[in-house]
Amino acid sequence: MTENQNLTWDDIKAMFVETAQLNKETSHLNKESAQILKETRLMKKDWNATFGKRAKEDDKRFAKLEKLIGGIGNNNGEMAEEFFFNAFRKDKIFMNEKYDKIHKGFFSSIDPYRGEFDIVFFNGKSVAVIEVKYKATPENVDIETIISRIAQLKEFSPEFKNHNIYLGVAAMAFRSGLASKLHKAGIATIHPVGKKMVIYDKGVKAF
Repeated sequence: MTENQNLTWDDIKAMFVETAQLNKETSHLNKESAQILKETRLMKKDWNATFGKRAKEDDKRFAKLEKLIGGIGNNNGEMAEEFFFNAFRKDKIFMNEKYDKIHKGFFSSIDPYRGEFDIVFFNGKSVAVIEVKYKATPENVDIETIISRIAQLKEFSPEFKNHNIYLGVAAMAFRSGLASKLHKAGIATIHPVGKKMVIYDKGVKAF
């Protein structure tokens, strides 16, 4: 319950004076707030102008660096593919079997996905598919994916439907342990030693 008060004229005048003072102080605070807001907006604008520009420049530098690194990776991959293709092209022998033809960057003519096979050997009864990497690692060599591509090859190249398919991974170097996993899966590994190309095909199976 609110207590009743008897106000005199002096009390009322004093209240008006206090109210006027509060309004004056509030107005002053509003002006200060407006000024702070204005300064904050200017600071944000300056920040965006300075650091936003710098961020854009950094983004451009990183983009160039990524492009350069990607280019180096692509060049290394092309170099490795060219090296192994030239080494195999000389005698066209793989798994002690002579092949009639060898192709680099082979595409099935009726493959809607245009799946590329790095190096492929052909003869009347067998096909050898070689995946080429500059450096073979678990990140860029997935055994299940390599094996799954056999079905893709047979589906879109029906002339190989009844052929024996042999698989291999060729690389200038292999990450430790990866070669052993490939061998256990029945996949050959190929790598250079000095000026020679070494093929490990023990246990390689026909798919």
